[in-house]
Amino acid sequence: MTEWELRPVGVVRCGIRERKQMPVWGVPAGIEVFPEFEAALHRIEKHTHIWVLGWLVQGSPERDVLQVTPRGVSDRGPEGLHGVFAVRSPARPNPIGLTAARLVRREGRRLDVDRLDFLDGTPVVDIKPYFINRDLIFSAGGRQVGKPRSREDLRESLLVQAVQFHGERQPDLELGVRIFEHYRFAVHDRNDPGGYRVTAPLSRPVLVDALQGITRATAGRGTLAFHDRPAVVIDARAEYLLREPPPADVLAASDDELFEFRLI
Repeated sequence: MTEWELRPVGVVRCGIRERKQMPVWGVPAGIEVFPEFEAALHRIEKHTHIWVLGWLVQGSPERDVLQVTPRGVSDRGPEGLHGVFAVRSPARPNPIGLTAARLVRREGRRLDVDRLDFLDGTPVVDIKPYFINRDLIFSAGGRQVGKPRSREDLRESLLVQAVQFHGERQPDLELGVRIFEHYRFAVHDRNDPGGYRVTAPLSRPVLVDALQGITRATAGRGTLAFHDRPAVVIDARAEYLLREPPPADVLAASDDELFEFRLI
């Protein structure tokens, strides 16, 4: 093989400089595109989301490691190992990071995005648009790699999934997050068994969107059903009776302020 040459097209700017300090879902960040590549940004505003490819040089990621124990996997023995092509570890033959991000604004050569999991100073090797007619695979499935470290981490993960499906945060969307946060915590010890079956009130469309984004349940596959009751039923084993009126701050409210939980 001939030698390959990668030229960075920009650099990441954010407040995180150590890998251990980076939250799972990343932080708000900026991408400073180098002057010679500014013309490549022409009409990038046509897209709400972009793919960012970074060269993970910080922390000297191992390039000869082919198996790792991912974050959130408690088994540190052979059963916990995953091939690096099966996870998003920075240790891999070519330390290329790939993250989809929402484009918040463009100011000249700077792109501000909602979140990146790249450290400050990470070279950016490419930027590509997220195409809604190619990249969205709502029916995709996957088994859990590692469970969230805490209930707070679980909430953050569910909130991101719900917002990515619906588009913005709203009280009923946050309610759907809190319901599944409780269900995963109380019934499955934060694990994600997948294959959910959900019944939700048809009169609460934003809540339905949140539940679809989190579970990928659909009416066509028979995993999403509707009723006219103010309740959410999950897997025919847990029922959440919704409190009325809902509190002003859903994420800060206690479980009892939001719903009454019972096992069926």
